[in-house]
Amino acid sequence: MENDSHAYVTQVAAAIYPYVHYVHARLKQKGASKLLGLTRSMVEQGVPVQQIVVNDRVDVALLILAGAVQLPANGLPAQDVKSLLPKGTRCGVSVHSLEEAQIAERAGADYVLYGHVYETHCKPGVVPRGTAQLERICRLSNIPVIALGGIQPDHIPELYHAGASGIAVMSGIWEAESPIAAAMEYRQMVDQVVRSRCKETRVEEFRKQ
Repeated sequence: MENDSHAYVTQVAAAIYPYVHYVHARLKQKGASKLLGLTRSMVEQGVPVQQIVVNDRVDVALLILAGAVQLPANGLPAQDVKSLLPKGTRCGVSVHSLEEAQIAERAGADYVLYGHVYETHCKPGVVPRGTAQLERICRLSNIPVIALGGIQPDHIPELYHAGASGIAVMSGIWEAESPIAAAMEYRQMVDQVVRSRCKETRVEEFRKQ
């Protein structure tokens, strides 16, 4: 998203938001002013502000009253950030290990974003962490773990089976020929997996009775 034009990002965000829970706004190399402008453009184009996640820049998140702020693992402490956020604003932390996930949880993070799970050209030459580590983190965490990195729609059943509470996708949508069609495909697969899990839970509850 950082290399795309302002107008294109805004256009895509406005088109896909009905099919996703959140749209992350991230402009690492362009400063707070550019990021503020991007998020305001997204709101002007109809993206609900509660569905916008601002990466790293707590000041921008506060200015637009974003739905969430996403902190890097080496960023500001979650407990300090949460003391500034309005009630109901979520605070997530990006993590790359069980230790970082546990630190984030103890600091009061509402969820962690874990990756990269699969090989991705966003991190060329970096070995993916895989689903075994994801499963371990999910099992030992009391907060939602969102999987990230190289995720394709057919990975979703495996990720949810490992315990992930959700997925985060960048290139799979933003670099697709049709970002709207891609977002819809991801959403349909997630809904299908969630429905299947609900049915399994109901069957298990029936057996216990």
